[in-house]
Amino acid sequence: MENIPILLQHSGEWDDNNNFINFHVDAILIKTYWKFEQLLREIAKQLQKDSKTIVIQYAIAQGYPPITICSDMSVSVYMELKKSSAGMTTLPLYILECVDERCTWRLKASSLRASNIFKVTDFNSVHSCLTDKRFCSQKQAVSAFVAAVVQDKLVDPKTIYTPTDIQRDIQKAYGMDLSYMQAWRSKEKAMQLLRRSPSESYKKMPTYLYMLEYANPGSVRRLHTEGDGSFLYVFIAIYASIRGWVYCRPTVVVDGSFLKSTYRGTILMASMQDAEGQILPLSYAIVDSENDASWEWFFVQLRETYGQRKGMCIVSDMHDSIWKATSIVYPEVPHCACMFHLWNNIKTNFRKSQKQIKEVYFTLARAYTFEEFNRHMAELEAIDSRVKTYMMDIGYDKWSRAHSKENRTMTMTSNIAESVLSSTEFLHLVIDGQTRNVVRLHERNCSCGRFQLDDIPCPHAMAVIQKFHMDSYKYCSDYYNIDYLLKTYEIPVNPLPDETTWQIPEHVSSQVVLPPKGKIKPGRPKKKRGIGGWEGITVTCALCGRKGHNWRTCRNIPKRY
Repeated sequence: MENIPILLQHSGEWDDNNNFINFHVDAILIKTYWKFEQLLREIAKQLQKDSKTIVIQYAIAQGYPPITICSDMSVSVYMELKKSSAGMTTLPLYILECVDERCTWRLKASSLRASNIFKVTDFNSVHSCLTDKRFCSQKQAVSAFVAAVVQDKLVDPKTIYTPTDIQRDIQKAYGMDLSYMQAWRSKEKAMQLLRRSPSESYKKMPTYLYMLEYANPGSVRRLHTEGDGSFLYVFIAIYASIRGWVYCRPTVVVDGSFLKSTYRGTILMASMQDAEGQILPLSYAIVDSENDASWEWFFVQLRETYGQRKGMCIVSDMHDSIWKATSIVYPEVPHCACMFHLWNNIKTNFRKSQKQIKEVYFTLARAYTFEEFNRHMAELEAIDSRVKTYMMDIGYDKWSRAHSKENRTMTMTSNIAESVLSSTEFLHLVIDGQTRNVVRLHERNCSCGRFQLDDIPCPHAMAVIQKFHMDSYKYCSDYYNIDYLLKTYEIPVNPLPDETTWQIPEHVSSQVVLPPKGKIKPGRPKKKRGIGGWEGITVTCALCGRKGHNWRTCRNIPKRY
């Protein structure tokens, strides 16, 4: 059978930081099939000690509480961990001696007459026995041990591995039952083993940002802290995105998402769209909390990094802080509401006839002309008039393509039978069923509204182009050009080198960044962001017509006597 060399550290003690100190060193060869009693006997023989007085322990990482080996199962667990650890100095065994097995700890109390109060009459808080001897007979799994077992399953950030999964796997592999909180704490410790503690991550932020720019020259990194070094905001824009932005349509989509780390926070993101409709990151920021100040700071950094382009448009949900910030930083840039976020709000607030509303709503949002828009709005009103009122309060220009030239999407059909009548070389009349559409090729314009909004020939313009055998690409925006698409991805994103090779200047490594000052809230983090003023719906009373209450709680109707 296989022999495993084990380092023995004995005759030492544990300090307050869970470090074994003042020890002597020895070594032993053990067999992988040994049980607890044989391991105990061989170690006692090697160290010339009484096997009844020694305790065997090990630690999975520096600073972690030790794990006691006291059964055949705990020996098997240690063997498995040791097999995956290279080198003799890893996972040594710590050998302690019990000086006195009789414990002097005691507590005596008596109840006071006619009450539920007890009076302590004798108490000695000092234990002369080791904690490991008190609990060694119990079958238990400490969180540090479970963390070492499950950490490999958490290496990939995309892996979903829940505390319930940990409970199941530990029970199946070792026959140990964990409570949900034990499994949750084990997962937290495993994450610390893999990625260190969150507070250490904040300390390393200056060096990480420095190396990010070192690996991708031309990138923008901005870190903002309070006077004492407490973290507030960080902004990052990779040079590949800065360069690619010039060759993408000037539409910026922004959004925010909660972080689920110890110190919470929010990630703010800005994205762009390439010629094929793929979403690409422009920049992102991590802020201690999502509010008016953090969004304004984010947009200031975005404008300083990317500037402002002709025809630029900002698209977001209806979060109040976003709209306030853009009105300050980008007052001259149109701001549109994302039709999908609006639909989610409608779905939440108006549950009646959702299937009918959905079909009409998206047709309405994508309408190109006022006539088409008004026709579908009448259909929506017939289904639920409250939805029309809600969308009017938001403003048609913020979400309707017919009312806003900046709210653009690329749609094209090819199954229409057209009749083309030429007036001049560039002016044509296209009859599409019952409608007559005027196409002006030299202006890239059509009376249907699609040509000028999508920057690509509409079906009517394509009918003219195909009839006269013209080059359709000539009438497309440069953003759809293959050269623009290639230039969008011309600059690669370089990964960071191994951390052991980093050479950090003194002024960077000495920079102090502390975790945010906000208290760590108990419980699970929220899964949804706060609802902005326009995202919610105000209740209107059916009796008095006022907002903010319903007919059940109305106090505005005079009482009858």
